[in-house]
Amino acid sequence: MLPEEAAQHLGCGYDKLLQMVRKKELPHYRIGRRVFFTRETLDLWIENQEKRSIQSENGLRMAR
Repeated sequence: MLPEEAAQHLGCGYDKLLQMVRKKELPHYRIGRRVFFTRETLDLWIENQEKRSIQSENGLRMAR
């Protein structure tokens, strides 16, 4: 999947996607200088982000 397609799949902008790639926050692979993504890996990343968010919210609630 190309970066433009990945940005659309994630619902973010192209520039934001590339920023996340540079910061190594998003799973990707390179062939030469070109960046690619797989739908499966992005979907797993989304799922993990949701789990982290829920765990953070639960941790904050318990600390109160």
